[in-house]
Amino acid sequence: MVLYFLAGNKSKTAYRYPDELDNDSTNTLKFTPNMLSTPHLLVGAAIAQSIQNPAVALPAAFASHFVLDMTPHWDGSPKAPFSKKVVGGVVIDYAFGVALIFLISQGDPRQAIILVGAFLATLPDFIMAFSRHIKTPLIKLPLVDRFNRYHSNVQYNVRFVSGLMTAFAVSAAALVFLVR
Repeated sequence: MVLYFLAGNKSKTAYRYPDELDNDSTNTLKFTPNMLSTPHLLVGAAIAQSIQNPAVALPAAFASHFVLDMTPHWDGSPKAPFSKKVVGGVVIDYAFGVALIFLISQGDPRQAIILVGAFLATLPDFIMAFSRHIKTPLIKLPLVDRFNRYHSNVQYNVRFVSGLMTAFAVSAAALVFLVR
């Protein structure tokens, strides 16, 4: 099931849920989807810890972002413009994931690689956020635009309870790999 599509003028990149379409023709960005950061961080860290070769582990951690976004998940449904409460929630989610990984990887000689893997697993959301929500010429680059279109189109969002169950299951599985 495709949950996202390009609304209105196909030369613009305004991704919306079908039920959020209205009659305006401005094609402004109404919604940018992403899974909660903690599962992405934990999976990226688990991959970086499990695969000994950083040249393989780090790209795999980055690619894991898209695999997770294809799984049914809930993302909090942030809408632009973002309130302080929404931004605060995103910061707390990210900080919690990073702190957890930092604590779990304490004493591991590969801690830096593990943390980089965690960051790379969330990098697609940073790319989208900076190119879409912060006034930057990045959005005008065709490669970034194609990247953001792909990133938006792989999302599989579901309702709160079932989406959080997926996030908890993914996080628990990643934690098993991290603490073994």
